Amino acid sequence: MIDEVAPAREPLAEEPIPARVVRGGARRPRRMRRARPTVRSGSLAVVLAAAILTGLALAFQGFARWAGEHPGWAVLLGLAAVPVLYALLRGMPHARDLRRAARAGMAEAEADALAATRTAPPVPVDDPADPPTRTQQPPLRGDAFPPGPEEPTLAAPFHDGRTAPLPEPEAPAPYATEPYAPDWEPELEPEPETEAEAVALTAAELDGVDLATLDFAALDPDTFEEAVAALCRRDGCADAETVGGAGDLGADVLATAPDGRRVVIQCKRYGPENKVGSQDLQRFGGTCWSVHGAQLAVLVTTSEFTAPAEEYADSCGIRCVDGTELTAWAEGTGPAPWGPGATLG
Repeated sequence: MIDEVAPAREPLAEEPIPARVVRGGARRPRRMRRARPTVRSGSLAVVLAAAILTGLALAFQGFARWAGEHPGWAVLLGLAAVPVLYALLRGMPHARDLRRAARAGMAEAEADALAATRTAPPVPVDDPADPPTRTQQPPLRGDAFPPGPEEPTLAAPFHDGRTAPLPEPEAPAPYATEPYAPDWEPELEPEPETEAEAVALTAAELDGVDLATLDFAALDPDTFEEAVAALCRRDGCADAETVGGAGDLGADVLATAPDGRRVVIQCKRYGPENKVGSQDLQRFGGTCWSVHGAQLAVLVTTSEFTAPAEEYADSCGIRCVDGTELTAWAEGTGPAPWGPGATLG
């Protein structure tokens, strides 16, 4: 019996590797890109792993509940599962075998890559041609550019017919030796009239002065308070004294009337254009009764009171003495704030 000899297989023709053109006309083989796992496949693997872990956890939880209810059957099932697990572990490949297989696969891949590099023909790479130097460039012809205008020279300055020559600057006129005298006289603003200085007197000096002839508007604020206290002492309040200053809480003069009432006076030295408003009365009314314990509250001013201030004074029982009434009180033609004839507001 004659054995038939199998014909030798022809080697498969290798497919040409795609190449790309490089400088100089040479072609270089293009590298094959490896397939990269997509984000979709990675997400699917994560979802599957999570589902498997969840199922295992639920199964373990159910088995633990069943084992708690049937401990005898659980022991028997555990004894039966031991040989099964042992057989599975014996049948699984060892780590040493896995490492050997991995090394063999890596060696085979390296051998294939080395054989491919040996069989591939070398790809020639041409050097780029040297750029032409200046000596290699063809000379320019004389008629390549049209002739331009002649350049100006110092001997013959250039004039294009559109620019007029500038005239030579004239010498500046000499400065005048005489002082400058304007032909007009500046108008001088009139100097404001200075206000007369306020008169300052002590309590002892006021006791020796005729209060009927005293100009209260010409006094400074402190002297005005002392003058009101002197009026009180003159008309029967022997213990009248000034207590004004920082922290006086609205009281400038404290006195005891001849009938025994406690008098609290606030003094306002204002000009004729500045009137006492309701706010001043409200501040004084908030402290004279509750803080100073006044039985008679009086507000004396060198000016006048506004209508709202007089209405507030009438409602609160505060007596108001304006500049006219103060002059009448000092001259004796008008009553004192606590005397007969004195009215509220």
